[in-house]
Amino acid sequence: MPKKKVIAKIKQLTQSERFKDSLAIFLSFILQLLVQGIYFIILARTFAPEKYGAYVGIVAIVSILIPFASWGSEQIIIQNVSRQRSLFRESWGTGILKTLIFGSLFTSLILIVYSFFPIPGISIQVVFVVALANLIFLRLNDLVRDSFVGIGMLDYTAKIMFLVSVNRFFFLLVLITLYDNPSILAWTIIYCIATFLAAVMSTYLLVKQVDYPKFVLAKVKEDLKLGFSFAIGISAQTIYNDIDKSMLAKLSTLESAGIYGAAYHILNVSFTPILSLAMASFRNFFQQGASGIKSSFELCKKLLPMSVGYSLLAIVGLAIFAPLVPLILGSEYRDSATALMFLSPSIFFRTMHIFAADTLTGADLQKVRSGSQVLVAMINGLLNYWLIPLYSWRGAIWATLISECLLMIVLWSAVYLYSRKSA
Repeated sequence: MPKKKVIAKIKQLTQSERFKDSLAIFLSFILQLLVQGIYFIILARTFAPEKYGAYVGIVAIVSILIPFASWGSEQIIIQNVSRQRSLFRESWGTGILKTLIFGSLFTSLILIVYSFFPIPGISIQVVFVVALANLIFLRLNDLVRDSFVGIGMLDYTAKIMFLVSVNRFFFLLVLITLYDNPSILAWTIIYCIATFLAAVMSTYLLVKQVDYPKFVLAKVKEDLKLGFSFAIGISAQTIYNDIDKSMLAKLSTLESAGIYGAAYHILNVSFTPILSLAMASFRNFFQQGASGIKSSFELCKKLLPMSVGYSLLAIVGLAIFAPLVPLILGSEYRDSATALMFLSPSIFFRTMHIFAADTLTGADLQKVRSGSQVLVAMINGLLNYWLIPLYSWRGAIWATLISECLLMIVLWSAVYLYSRKSA
């Protein structure tokens, strides 16, 4: 391709609305991850692998129910508002009602189940505080974040994303200032307060910039079916992303959970550019998909080449970076370097299946996406149950790689079949 055409193509790309939105979210992610990285290092060094593994384990358990706490309201808001702006007030208000109802319900359910099946070293008070923070306060904050996504004000989405991390980091500094050897309960209380304040501030920002929510109790019942379809898919995704950490804490050791959790955290950081592009494009998938999967697939094909190229570079970068992990986190985490290198191919699998999944969702085929994710989550759970007792964190890595690859194959098969059917 001639040099002038390449320059023109790059200029066209950088001036596009999607690029600017992706850049805003990416910069927010980077700032967020810088802050998260600092308090991640502080937490890892403060708690050591055993305590940190216990904390990772309980957060992973609660995270499985996070999508059900708002019953898929975030995705419904994006779908409704991206296609019809006038539905904003009612969609947001319904989301708030569902979060308060289902968040309280699942917090109670977690406490009941945990009282019968506790994790050693984790009190039920810790579980309650983490559930309150993540199932209610964080969900209310995420409703605001995705309301801005649906409206198309992604610069405010970026601010909301950064706000939560800044609050948590500030309160973590308060914690380590007040206590020489803080407990997990002390940290989770600080974590909860920071998340609550972030929800209050973000809600104020949305009201100021857009409008007040409108509460219609009848809409809660109307949205249950669609909301469940979104929630079950996201919950399944959370399961195959996080259940391995909980199972490591239960079936192996807290130290192995800490080693694996540290490697997984670094892996998530490297996936940030792809996640930014996917978030910035999500409302576009709904807009394009309103006319069928053929249109949403065309958008997918535009986004995929550059994303795949980045994923391959990221895998190489992680292999180079991995030996530095114990120098940054401490010698106790030397096995995390090995775990990171073996986990790195999952970036490619994630990149491939995230855009296939959004292609299906945008074309109103969320049930197909959710069904695929539930299937893979079940397989992932079985693989972890089999491999972790035998190989500890190495078994969790193999379960992750197999599951991510399988999900990629299943979702792309669905895209292909429905595209052919549509044609």
